Amino acid sequence: MRFSVVVVHRDGAELLMQALAHLQAALDPARDEVWLVDNGSRDDSVARVRAVYPHVHVIENGCNNGFGRACNQAIGQSTGEFVLLLNNDAHVQPDALDRFERDFRELPRAAIVAGQLYGPDGATQRAHGVLPTVRAELGLGRPPLPKLAPDRPNEVETVVGACMAVRRAAIAQAGLLDEAFFFYFEETEWCARLRRCGWQVWLDPRIRVTHLKGASTRTVRRGAQVEMLRSRLLFYRRVFAPPAAALLTVWRVARLIVNCLFNAALLLLTAGLNRRLRNKVAIYGTQVAWLALGCPRSWGLPGKCPEPGKRLS
Repeated sequence: MRFSVVVVHRDGAELLMQALAHLQAALDPARDEVWLVDNGSRDDSVARVRAVYPHVHVIENGCNNGFGRACNQAIGQSTGEFVLLLNNDAHVQPDALDRFERDFRELPRAAIVAGQLYGPDGATQRAHGVLPTVRAELGLGRPPLPKLAPDRPNEVETVVGACMAVRRAAIAQAGLLDEAFFFYFEETEWCARLRRCGWQVWLDPRIRVTHLKGASTRTVRRGAQVEMLRSRLLFYRRVFAPPAAALLTVWRVARLIVNCLFNAALLLLTAGLNRRLRNKVAIYGTQVAWLALGCPRSWGLPGKCPEPGKRLS
């Protein structure tokens, strides 16, 4: 097999069917395979996929297994020389897999190649970034993103994982996605780990991907922000030395509490009439409560699978 395309999904059948419809034109049926990992959808997503795309391999978890763990399930069973992790809100063009393959052949140390993301209105979205540093996380200055050449692949530090192709040989050396990350930051940690192992991360602006950004978490905003905080604090522990990780954790928590109190005061001054402030206070307050209660794993995105051998708490 050439490519194993992995799509992780939970609810939103129409969104998924659109992504798969665009993907079909990019596939070579003789050389590519598609894996759908369904994280406990409560709609007819799986039934519709099986009816329209019987060639798609389906893994049904029955619950929300998170992004990294779900990807790893499919990667472990798939056979492609390359793996394409594709969001269920991302639409590829017909030449996408051919371009990814060409880049991997021409760049033998490329572990990851990502495409350039665009919104449905054609506006450019951020598709790459620099790896977080202690200085940047403390708010002391973040280096600007380097400008990319539009007509060739560009080596970068990290990419947004909405449409991210990965060389299986690199996975074999550096390891799978870190399953401790339930949602968010898993691709950033992966980029950092692959680079430490001597591999490279690239973005090819010629590979255009339409990304309906945030569509998969728009209805669970508060829970998604809890997952963002959880993953950020975990990223500190995974990537930075213990003293730096501790410093950043204290800084992040203190900043959250200050933001919560400041916006709560503003909300009181406006008699609770400002909807935007109400939403901000609700999000900040939920994160503070999660911290105060000892960071329970059950908080965040809904329907989580229990840890193997453990109860969900």
